Amino acid sequence: MSQTPIGQCEQSLKVLLLTSKLSPAAGGLAVSVPGLAHSIDQLPGVDMHVMGTLDPDNPDSAKSWGPRVFAFPVKGPQAGQYAPKMTQAIAELAPDLVDVQGLWTYPSLVSLRHARRTGSPYMITPRGMLDPWARRNSAWKKHIAWIAFEFAHLKEARALRATAEMEAQHFRDMGLTNPIAIVPNGIDLPDLALRTDSALRSILFLSRIHRKKGVRYLLTAWYALHADFPDWEVVIAGIDEKGHEAELRQLVAKLSLPRVRFVGEVHGDAKQLLYRDADLFVLPTHAENFGLVVVEALAQETPVITTTNAPWAGLTDHGCGWWIDLDQNQLTNTLRTALSQPTEKLAEMGKRGRIWVSQAFSLEQVALKMRDVHNWVAGRGSKPESVYD
Repeated sequence: MSQTPIGQCEQSLKVLLLTSKLSPAAGGLAVSVPGLAHSIDQLPGVDMHVMGTLDPDNPDSAKSWGPRVFAFPVKGPQAGQYAPKMTQAIAELAPDLVDVQGLWTYPSLVSLRHARRTGSPYMITPRGMLDPWARRNSAWKKHIAWIAFEFAHLKEARALRATAEMEAQHFRDMGLTNPIAIVPNGIDLPDLALRTDSALRSILFLSRIHRKKGVRYLLTAWYALHADFPDWEVVIAGIDEKGHEAELRQLVAKLSLPRVRFVGEVHGDAKQLLYRDADLFVLPTHAENFGLVVVEALAQETPVITTTNAPWAGLTDHGCGWWIDLDQNQLTNTLRTALSQPTEKLAEMGKRGRIWVSQAFSLEQVALKMRDVHNWVAGRGSKPESVYD
């Protein structure tokens, strides 16, 4: 799939964001990568391209990933993301710079081979996939990829991008010595959604429904608290992964938990409304390199509880949430504290959160920083302040 002919303004820096599945099933990448592609492309001197694979369950979703999108069918198991047409396509596109989004699948091998064949520069944005928890998940498959191509791919990259200092430290802990650009993800600050009337106040979880996200901790805490807070409910939204939603539904039934709603996959205005209607957002995660859903919740003035496995110490610093260890008792006690707050107190916290997001995580700021990083990696600019050796 190509929305515009390959080959455009040769004087501009031609950047390729190379990834795998171009679909909402990619999780946070489905927001951050298209946002980055579209926002940088609006700046002078850069032409942004996105290349990845088609999701057989949602092939049309690829169209929105960038101003120029190239999407290819996968052959064989989906897990490997083997798309043989990708090799020729990247050669024909001849980008000045490749920025690889994510790890462990065929696009990494395509990137490495292209760089060795042409000598052209590339950088890697691992998107949390070097987090210790993530590396332990399906560890044997990643070990094979590590030996086959990913170790060399990482070592030979001219730079790595981390979205927070915590992620940068993960790179160093693995022995990677590449320069690191620390640039957060950004969002286009949405208008505040119009809240709907509800008899219940709500605790919202919205992310991929995967055991990594720690939803069991939330439901276990709710088991201890629901009788004391009869005017609250728990809303669980997101894409089900590996049947984990069924496991959570079984837990709800086993514990006879009242006022728990599973609302499925949500996007666009429906997602913004869920954030806005919630009185509290909870992400009891085992690991996040960034956690874009935290920014999205704060942007709708919803205070947040998340764990120290995500880089959100600023929730405490800016008075818009709680940053706690992933511990069942601590989550339960923190939830009790939060649910006991007057509505006005939580609303004030949410307002502070939106102000923080507007100041620190705007898509325009991120686009400018990443354009400077891309120019530097491609040899067309000086080293930005965001880059550390």
